[in-house]
Amino acid sequence: MNRFGICFLLLLVASAEISAAEGPCRASLSKCPKRGCAQTNTPQAFLNIAKRNLKPKGDLKLLTFDDFRSLQDQAESLFSGHYHTLTKPDRVRLRQLQVGGQTVGEGDWVEIIGYIAVKPAHSEPHPNTSGESVNCRLTGTENNDFHISLTPASGQSEYEGIVVEMVPQQRNEKWTAARLRDIQQQRRQVRVRGQLYFDNHHYVNDDAAHNLSNQPKRISLWEVHPVTEFDVCTLPSCGANGSGWKPLGE
Repeated sequence: MNRFGICFLLLLVASAEISAAEGPCRASLSKCPKRGCAQTNTPQAFLNIAKRNLKPKGDLKLLTFDDFRSLQDQAESLFSGHYHTLTKPDRVRLRQLQVGGQTVGEGDWVEIIGYIAVKPAHSEPHPNTSGESVNCRLTGTENNDFHISLTPASGQSEYEGIVVEMVPQQRNEKWTAARLRDIQQQRRQVRVRGQLYFDNHHYVNDDAAHNLSNQPKRISLWEVHPVTEFDVCTLPSCGANGSGWKPLGE
């Protein structure tokens, strides 16, 4: 699909989201079902349920940024670029993909090592305070995901990275936006573990010269979401199983 087609679809999606923004559908996060504000057994419900899976399956698999590019290419091929609305059987098709000589897919327990993006301006980790369907459209930092952009090398742009997200459900109290921004400013290496998830409501936005409005900047729609572990390297650099890793906040 060309960028003109994408922009047209984005306008349709934005219109639908605006019309659906009727305020919170539950009084508190504790009363918010896993499907969020979505109707039962709809594509949005399956997406919301996937977003909140805090118990990824299988043995831990180390992925690279090139693996995330490959996973994006495979998803594009699976659905011929038309993945904005995925049914439950569609999401099952995302579970048996091949990267780096291993089988991996949505719902798996994975890890990636990188740095928090420092460019462009306003690239710091932040909560989505406007409210999302998955969190019953509740507003406020305590009710929303933390959006973090990771890049393969220090000093890079969001356009060169991927997105990882910390959900508000059972979020470690030491995981704060302020601590994440400190790590970003210090340009510390980080190790992120959690569920591999395909954020099919968006489009890849990896070209600074042709930025897509209202789309997260990234090379792939595959994310680590929810994040279940977030470690910071206390040395100049750490290997995947090095001794220099410390949990965020310690």
